[in-house]
Amino acid sequence: MTEPQVWVLIGTFAAAVLGGMTFSTNLIMSSLSKVITANTDRLESRIDALRFETMSELQATGYRIDSLGTALNARIESVEAGLNAKIDSVEARLTAQMESVESRLRGDMESVESRLRGDMARIDADVTAIAKRAWTEPPAT
Repeated sequence: MTEPQVWVLIGTFAAAVLGGMTFSTNLIMSSLSKVITANTDRLESRIDALRFETMSELQATGYRIDSLGTALNARIESVEAGLNAKIDSVEARLTAQMESVESRLRGDMESVESRLRGDMARIDADVTAIAKRAWTEPPAT
């Protein structure tokens, strides 16, 4: 083999090796690109699923909070109605007791007033008798 033939063989071998490296590099890059794209798509689908699940949970939580609010409002209204009924009952009893006390006080005041009128009538009669005696009878010597 001559020197030019050796150089041709070296060049051919180098070209074949570089071509093989280029082919395998392109093959590896293509495979990596497909793997990265597949993993990215899988990750995006998982993120979308997680987003949907989170939104569903948030919506369900909102519904639960709304139902608890409704139940709480109903309970508060029930307690309020019960308290109003008790307050009305206490008010009615106090009104009845106050009217009873007022009635007794009126009776007592009328009794005192009639006794005072009777006493005043007697005092008036006594004063009149004393005045008649002082003006009509001569003084005793």
